Amino acid sequence: MSVSSARGASPPPDRTVEDVQAEDAAFRRRAAEAPAPVPAAEGEALRALVRDASVCDRCVRVAGRERWTACETARARVEALSDEALGAAVATVVDELDAAHLRPTGIRSRLEEGVDAACHSLVTLLSNVK
Repeated sequence: MSVSSARGASPPPDRTVEDVQAEDAAFRRRAAEAPAPVPAAEGEALRALVRDASVCDRCVRVAGRERWTACETARARVEALSDEALGAAVATVVDELDAAHLRPTGIRSRLEEGVDAACHSLVTLLSNVK
């Protein structure tokens, strides 16, 4: 018995493949309708994320010290690029991986909303920024 069932809370409903596909389609529709990302804003957001000690501590806790430490070189590259160049590098990663959820502005929003799993997106982005 899980802790939540022991307390009388209902377990989360089962999600089917169709549920996940519908959620993905809705996310992609919203992303397509949203204004185009501004490269300099994405670069600035990524730089702010890697400079924020609380984000770094949180991502170490969520993604693990080994994964976060593996991104050290990428974090140094982030600091070396202009916001515009960094934003262009982010756009390349997002396009190549077909992964709009890797945009730094979205990662920041999810972290602010308490979604710790956004740290995995940040690690993935950093692992792919060239």
